[in-house]
Amino acid sequence: MLEDKKSSLDKLEQEIETRRLREHFYEKDYYNSKEESMIDFLNSRRALTLRQTQEIGFPYWEYPSLHENIFSLGRLDFKEWGRHMTITTFFTLESGYFGQSKFSTFRGRNDSYTPTKGHVNLAEAEVGEYFVLKLKSKVGGSSFIEEIWAVDYDENLAEAVQKIFKELANRKEK
Repeated sequence: MLEDKKSSLDKLEQEIETRRLREHFYEKDYYNSKEESMIDFLNSRRALTLRQTQEIGFPYWEYPSLHENIFSLGRLDFKEWGRHMTITTFFTLESGYFGQSKFSTFRGRNDSYTPTKGHVNLAEAEVGEYFVLKLKSKVGGSSFIEEIWAVDYDENLAEAVQKIFKELANRKEK
């Protein structure tokens, strides 16, 4: 069983490396730029198009869709304009589920890209910021961000998360 998992992980790593070579990942700006410079560049725009994403070399293929109903702490890594008036956000998730994932959010009536019960317009959110995400998944579908809160990772994170859960509990009581 353990050997199967290791073999599966090795195969996944080989597939990622093959794709990186095919996409010339190591020759592009995303890989070669300093992280701070890239974050500043990405935050100077609301989001990039797929073509721009490919030109700078962001490894979007390494961010699968999830099929989970969970809360998670996530760092926003990248934003890309999608089809049909959507924005796709790419997160590194650090609790509840660990790893990378992508989520699409449709433009709402007020021309913002705010999740259903959202508190953050994802088109205005900055790359590098942390958020608490409430992820929902419909039967057979990918997870989407149902609700989102910005949190200051450097401040008292536990306090911020506790405040969010208290807000949710109060909402359920009403």
